[in-house]
Amino acid sequence: MRVHFLILSLLLCVMGGASVAQEVPVLKPGDLSSGTILSTAYYSGKALFGYIDGGAELYLEYGFKKLGRQQVRSSKEEIVVEIYQMAGANEAYGIFSVQRFKCVPVDSLSPNTCFSRYQLQAVVGSCYLSIMNESGTSSARQACVEIFHVIQAKVKPQPIKVQPVFDRPELASYQSGLMIAYGHLGVQNGFSEWDSLFQNSQRFSVTVLPIEFGSERLSIAHVRFASGSESADFCRLAGFAEALVGSVRACEFSGIVRQVLRLNKEELYFGEATVAFPGRQALFGLITR
Repeated sequence: MRVHFLILSLLLCVMGGASVAQEVPVLKPGDLSSGTILSTAYYSGKALFGYIDGGAELYLEYGFKKLGRQQVRSSKEEIVVEIYQMAGANEAYGIFSVQRFKCVPVDSLSPNTCFSRYQLQAVVGSCYLSIMNESGTSSARQACVEIFHVIQAKVKPQPIKVQPVFDRPELASYQSGLMIAYGHLGVQNGFSEWDSLFQNSQRFSVTVLPIEFGSERLSIAHVRFASGSESADFCRLAGFAEALVGSVRACEFSGIVRQVLRLNKEELYFGEATVAFPGRQALFGLITR
């Protein structure tokens, strides 16, 4: 009986590993025109700490499920491919939005991509993709692009769902800067200047669109809290002693203007800008319409 139990346990482990392999859109033999897959490994849930100890908490905050990590050799270039399967498309975009830095899209048809000399980041369905090369050469970067397109073709596109205000034509040219956070770590990585406003909040989600015009800046955000008390605390810390549901409140201090509209007990729109930001009133008006 003990032998049978051990065999069954081993089979379940193998089946579990196979399940991970099937769900994460990893590269398969023959996928690349001139590349070889050297290794493939999988990490699920809190096992991610064994791979990126010290950074796993951020991914878990965004609903991390599984990671498929592959090492690839292409044209003598060593490339590491990381495919993070998240809870959904918004979570995948969220982790991407607070990780990108000084990069450009791969091309005009791939908006949610971030391409720099040594790394290509992208949102593919419900996955956050990171492809890293060591040399930064033209051939290495081209190999990263090929790998991206192969993985992209394996996944059905999923829309990023945001509140209607962020789809307004007036904000279209700033859409690439949209950020999403699902807790304190996301805020600290994406827009740390607001971290103190969430000091009494345990569970929340934030969608922020930051806009810069020279030295002037403006941000529009939608925030959803777990409770009305956390929403009220946020308003108080932002400078609004009493912000009733349905009311629009504004305050100014030290050259900064803030505006809030509480949609209901748990949700609100929040805007912050430097006083001299051009067109500030018109953009703030978008969250009160």
